Amino acid sequence: MRQKLVLMPNAFDEEEFAASGISEREFQQKENLIITVGRLGSHQKNTEMILDALECIELKAWKFILIGPIEEKFHQAIEHFYQKHPEKKEQIIFIGKVNSKKDLWEWYNRAKVFVCTSRWESYGIVLNEAKRFKNYIISTNVGGAADLIEQEKYGSFIKQEDSTDLNRLLSLIVNGAINIDIYQDYDVKQLSYQREINVLLKYLQ
Repeated sequence: MRQKLVLMPNAFDEEEFAASGISEREFQQKENLIITVGRLGSHQKNTEMILDALECIELKAWKFILIGPIEEKFHQAIEHFYQKHPEKKEQIIFIGKVNSKKDLWEWYNRAKVFVCTSRWESYGIVLNEAKRFKNYIISTNVGGAADLIEQEKYGSFIKQEDSTDLNRLLSLIVNGAINIDIYQDYDVKQLSYQREINVLLKYLQ
């Protein structure tokens, strides 16, 4: 039975990336950006945990960018957050849904850190994309996070429903207290569809 079982995780389309014309950035070329991508305000994504963590943090030279469609009910939470913290409007930014794959990939390409606060995930395509663009990943232990973070080699886990834990990690990053340039020896082609297809073909031949 073992000989018939093949692990085929979700992967990244390197051919589409090559056709996009994006110039991939090295860590030193990236900006001090922390991003999250998803259906903002949905119960699954737990965006409120991010806002709670950002309430009591000085981002200094960093910005936190929230990308994705915003649930109607969540607009009030955003408005309330900015009413309490008007000084944070320039550093905590909701940009809404990004329809173009190229434009979305550019956000990963510019960012140094990716945050996932999901209560649950299947595999989590956004985590795969974050690793492809060498973002330091901060995530709850959901979906494929454990496989992608690899025992916290490429990021850190945060506890579910624990905004204090997220605040702690973000503060360490903003203050330069932990190393987030951790992909020096990583080959991003390990995440490619082309590689996964070749693995499958070996079993079919």
